[in-house]
Amino acid sequence: MKVFCGRANPTTGSVEWLEEDEHYDYHQEIARSSYADMLHDKDRNIKYYQGIRAAVSRVKDRGQKALVLDIGTGTGLLSMMAVTAGADFCYAIEVSHALQVCVLCLMWGVPHAPCLSFVHTRSWSVHSVPSTGPALPELHANRKDRSGTENCEAVPHRATIYAQLVESRRMWSWNKLFPVRVQTSRGEQVIVPPLELERCPGAPSVYDIQLNQVSPTDFSALSDVMPMFSVDFSKQVSSSAACHSRQFEPLASGRAQVVLSWWDIEMDPEGKIKCTMAPFWAHSDPEELQNYLARKLQTDKATLRCFFSWTKTILSFFFLVKIFKANHLEDKINIIEKRPELVTSADLKGKKVSLLLGEPFFTTSLLPWHNLYFWYVRTAVDQQLGPGAVVMPQAASLHAMVVEFRDLWRIRSPCGECEGFDVHIMDDMIKRALDFRESKEAEPHPLWEYPCRRLSEPQQILTFDFRHPVPLHPVRAEGSIELRRPGRSHGAVLWMEYHLTPDSTVSTGLLESAEDKEDCCWNPHCKQAVYFFTSPDCRAPQGGPRTVSYTVEFHPRTGDVTMDFTLSDTPEDGC
Repeated sequence: MKVFCGRANPTTGSVEWLEEDEHYDYHQEIARSSYADMLHDKDRNIKYYQGIRAAVSRVKDRGQKALVLDIGTGTGLLSMMAVTAGADFCYAIEVSHALQVCVLCLMWGVPHAPCLSFVHTRSWSVHSVPSTGPALPELHANRKDRSGTENCEAVPHRATIYAQLVESRRMWSWNKLFPVRVQTSRGEQVIVPPLELERCPGAPSVYDIQLNQVSPTDFSALSDVMPMFSVDFSKQVSSSAACHSRQFEPLASGRAQVVLSWWDIEMDPEGKIKCTMAPFWAHSDPEELQNYLARKLQTDKATLRCFFSWTKTILSFFFLVKIFKANHLEDKINIIEKRPELVTSADLKGKKVSLLLGEPFFTTSLLPWHNLYFWYVRTAVDQQLGPGAVVMPQAASLHAMVVEFRDLWRIRSPCGECEGFDVHIMDDMIKRALDFRESKEAEPHPLWEYPCRRLSEPQQILTFDFRHPVPLHPVRAEGSIELRRPGRSHGAVLWMEYHLTPDSTVSTGLLESAEDKEDCCWNPHCKQAVYFFTSPDCRAPQGGPRTVSYTVEFHPRTGDVTMDFTLSDTPEDGC
């Protein structure tokens, strides 16, 4: 059976109705789940297994039955760990239909499968689950008010949130507009933000970034790392909002601009089994959180108090007008509040456009070529352009390069075995879901956060000429990319470069293209597209694959870019 689904097209700007298989959402949910990434997280899995073993032992040492509840079981890994560690019974709670059959198959593959029960429900609905096995077990802290007992053991046992105050012009620029200096025929001109924008704190959002990839030279620490608060999962947790304050003792004078934050989780009450997400200068590993102060504060070895709370604000578009006024340009810039295809000659007061310019950056864009929406806008206003009108940027090009990732490849790589458990059923399920649609699609990633090595030189694949309207027929390119360095060919990275003039180009991807540099430096302000090869974990020795063949096609009607990359000359033993 087929169903029709309405989707906004980020490239053309239109809403399209697509015919889909009735199970398309099932396959999409699995394909984009990144469950394989979790199974590859060895440190996490080791610590969880140790924590579960310790918790089961503590319960049994008290002469009690170890009855376990695994909330949001996902792959079923923790449930299998629990029964293997000696739990008397384990309830695995999972709401996803997509995982139900797979998890059941995985669980029945372990020796203690009769001690496992899969319950298809939401975690907050466990109080209504009929008791089909042993009595309903003690519950995790966030459900302890309904099902828990005084002797409930939670894994993880405790989480501690840490914070550090820093000064960083780079990170501050992600939240503030700085003056822009432009060289013109009249000398240097400065575009300044309005005072209201300077005072505006922006959205009080927490930004999730790989803080380990931020160079220590990009910030100065103004305080020591300080624990902000802890949550004990083995105790009842209040649902009321909480505000925690701590007093920082500054290490040096500076401008307090950004709060860096992360957490540790302890798997046992003694804190002997710890999984840390701290950056390398504080502990060891990545995946950090970052928050901006509402305004920068000048510190001079004084005392600064830091408050963690939850608020909401909205940054309005009226600041655009404020910027024009701050630079005395409000009488020279007219904002037409219409979609491009609705702009008429009357809106332009009967005049023809001599210069059409824009930055191909749109918040609706996910993949690099989605910003070709600029081309569709240019086409929509073609009748309003005068003879010889200049379009800037005048063209764009799509580039590709084959790379070896340090870690990102894991999200698509089969795991096989995880802490002694055979998880090939999960691998097969993910592969089938990918083959359903997404095995030959690229996905967006901010690659400055994910280190990789270049195995080939960057290569231009397609060119888009903005001086002319969008063509009626597809644009296709076929060729091959030579692999010049040994390594694992995990995938191809694709990005756009915009040619403002023949001599001026802006890259949204690779920033340094020196042939002698293996490590890649990516534009941190844009996401790049990654096309993972079918066998991403393939080891390519010196005599291995030497070329990657590609076919890339741009479809003007839909704005889609389809592609296929194939490793050529693969050795017989493969991978």
